[in-house]
Amino acid sequence: MKNYAEDTTLSRLTDVNVVGLTGMSQVKKVNEANIDMNVLNRDMTNKSFKNFCDAFTHREDTLIMVNQLNQLIKCVQKHRGLSMTMLGVGGGEFKTDFLQLQSQLERRLATMEIFAKKMNGVLSERDKENLHLAWETIRKDWQDDNLNDNFELHSHFVQQLLAMVSGLAKQLEAPLIDFTNVAETFIPESERDQPQMFKQMEILNFVAKQLPALIECLAKVRGLASYAAAMGSASELDSRKLRYLIASTREEKLRIIAQAERLESFLLQDMPSLRTIKNIELKHIFLLNVVETDVLSGSVIVADAHQLFGLCTEIIDAYWAIVDDGLEVVRRWHSEDLDVWCKLGC
Repeated sequence: MKNYAEDTTLSRLTDVNVVGLTGMSQVKKVNEANIDMNVLNRDMTNKSFKNFCDAFTHREDTLIMVNQLNQLIKCVQKHRGLSMTMLGVGGGEFKTDFLQLQSQLERRLATMEIFAKKMNGVLSERDKENLHLAWETIRKDWQDDNLNDNFELHSHFVQQLLAMVSGLAKQLEAPLIDFTNVAETFIPESERDQPQMFKQMEILNFVAKQLPALIECLAKVRGLASYAAAMGSASELDSRKLRYLIASTREEKLRIIAQAERLESFLLQDMPSLRTIKNIELKHIFLLNVVETDVLSGSVIVADAHQLFGLCTEIIDAYWAIVDDGLEVVRRWHSEDLDVWCKLGC
C-alpha cells in the first residue's frame, strides 16, 4: 500500500511538472511572438520615418535647385541683353557690367553643377549635359555672332531652364502629409480653410510658370529695345519681334493680375508681396509705352539705352522678388509638415 501511494504521489508530481513545463513553454512562445511583433512594429515605424525623411530631404533639395535655376535664368536673361548691346556698340558703359555678369554666370553654373551632383536624381544626366552644352555654345566666340543668333541661343537656353523649373515644381505640388486623417489640433492654420495641396498647386503654378513666362517676355523686350536704343533705330525684323513681344507681355500681364487677385483671397497673409503687382503694373505700362512710342516710332530713338535697360531690369527684379516670396511660402509650409509629422504620435 505504501509503495502504491508513493508511486501515485510521484506520478502526480511528475504530471504537475509536465503541465508546468508545458505552460512555461507556451508562455515563452507567447513572449517570443510578442518580441517578434515588437521588432516588426519597430521596423515598420523605422521604415515610415525613413520614407518621410527621404521625401522631406528630396523636396528640400528640389527647392534649392529651383532657386539655383531661377538665379541662373536671371543671369542668362541679363547676359542676353548686355551681349546684344555689346554686339551693337562694342561695349561702352555696358562693358563693366557685362564682364562682371559673365564671371558671375560661370560661377553660378559651376556651383549648380556641383549641387546637382550631390542631389541624386533632382536633375537628370541629360538635363545636366544640356545645360553645359547650351552655355558652351553661347560663350564660344560670341563676339562673332550676329544679333539674331545671339538672341535665339540665349532664348533657347532660358527655355530649357524654365522647363526644368516647371518640372521640378510639379514634384512639390502634393503635400508631404495627407491631412485628411490628422487630428485638427495638429493641422496648421494655413491648412484649415483650404486644403494645402490645392494651395501649393496654385502658388507653384503662379511662381514657377506664369510669372517666369511674363518675366521672359519682358527680358526679351529689354534686350531688343536696349540694342535698338544703342544703335539709334530698330531694324524691321527687330521691330516685328518687339511688337509681338509687347502684345504677348500685355496678355501675360492681364493673366498675372487676375491670378494674383484670386490668390490674394486665401494667400495674402502668407504672401503679402502679391499686392505689389499693382504697383509694378504702372512702371510696366510706362515701359511698354516708351518702347512703342519711341523705339518703334520709325524715327531716331531718343531713349537712352542704359536707362531703358535699367528700367526693364527694375521691373523684372520686382517680379522675381514675388517669385522668391512664393517659393519661401512653399518652404515654410514644408517645414510645417515636418513639425506636424513629429507631433503625430503625441
